[in-house]
Amino acid sequence: MSPKITFVLPTKDEEKTIGNIIKEINSLSSELNFQISEILVSDDSRDNTKEIALSLGAKVLFGGGKGLGEAMYRGLKAASNTDCDFIISLDTDGQTNLAEISDMTQAINEQKADLVLSSRFKRKDLVSYNYPLINRIGVLILVKFLRYGSKSPLTDSHGGIRIMKKDVASRLEMLGTHTYVQETIFDAAKKGFKIAEIEGRWLPRNGESRVLASIPKYVAYTLPVIILRLGLHMKLLLPIFCTLLLLSIGYLIISLSTTAVVSILISILLIFQVYLFEYLQSVLIQNRRYE
Repeated sequence: MSPKITFVLPTKDEEKTIGNIIKEINSLSSELNFQISEILVSDDSRDNTKEIALSLGAKVLFGGGKGLGEAMYRGLKAASNTDCDFIISLDTDGQTNLAEISDMTQAINEQKADLVLSSRFKRKDLVSYNYPLINRIGVLILVKFLRYGSKSPLTDSHGGIRIMKKDVASRLEMLGTHTYVQETIFDAAKKGFKIAEIEGRWLPRNGESRVLASIPKYVAYTLPVIILRLGLHMKLLLPIFCTLLLLSIGYLIISLSTTAVVSILISILLIFQVYLFEYLQSVLIQNRRYE
């Protein structure tokens, strides 16, 4: 029996590509032997993306106005409530080769995976345009964190298409606004879902990225969230906390004879500030702040 798939398409001003993507999904359904349960467009656009999607039969959701991460999160949560076997989330910039859907459904079945990712870097010839060296370095940095956090030998930090079982989406928790791919991987790994990766070819993009035009800037946005998700902030803050504590105790001992009350208050304040900062960071990762 052909699988029923719900598609999640987060968009921001993608009027030039959204129509062709929806049409291609519809045309491939019979060719690749899958059924379309829903096409959900989670939209934050100011152009005609919404109108085009609606005219082609897609269901349009409000993306939340906080970035593509929030739009993806809302779309995945809505998709988890649809009648489908699998959920496919994909970028809407036109770079994804949708013919790979059959490879992804095959991988999720044969490899008994819960989440299957598409990678541009499992082979050298999968990116059909000149990919800047600085961007490649940024990807390698993110991949190191992904491997550490997922315990999987991944090769790409943010491929353009992913397929997952409904449980992965229904239990997903996200924190950042640009990190939906990485956080999906971390969250799935933390909750014991099996992750697999297949080859994925990327096509030249139509226009500039709606997320970030530069991978180095993308890394700068994503690394703080990744550090939080991996709990590395605790390891980084502990030495700082201990150092400040020792400095405070030393300062207290030295100045106790002249300004005892002030010294004690300053020491308590320093310790409290570091502890409060560490506590707030932990709360952020445990409680998602999106409305």
